[in-house]
Amino acid sequence: MLGPWFGATLGLFGHLVSAALAGFPLTLPIHLIIGVAMGICMLIFGLVRKWLGKDTLKGVLTSDVLGYAINVPIELVLLYPLMKQAVWAFFVPLTIATILNLIVCEVIYAALPHRVKDAPFLTPQK
Repeated sequence: MLGPWFGATLGLFGHLVSAALAGFPLTLPIHLIIGVAMGICMLIFGLVRKWLGKDTLKGVLTSDVLGYAINVPIELVLLYPLMKQAVWAFFVPLTIATILNLIVCEVIYAALPHRVKDAPFLTPQK
């Protein structure tokens, strides 16, 4: 809603802040990789949504599938060099959490009134 770059910033720093509050349980390097992946995920999600239409079925499905792909299989491949076989333990819980997050995101966005979605301070000026 606020744009791809704002989403990327929130994805990166949101993960790092929550990991810091938990004491970086998977180590700082692993959380840095996850944070960067989250930032890239949010950037691509936002760009695809912007290009294909925020309220179109094509935009929703494409951005959700790409968001899942970046957040689960691609991220686990990036973590494999540091975590080795342990990444497989994260596949199912991360898949469930990602799908639930995407559903909640879509339901909340769909429920927002158009006056909020189209607010001048949220829409980039041309």
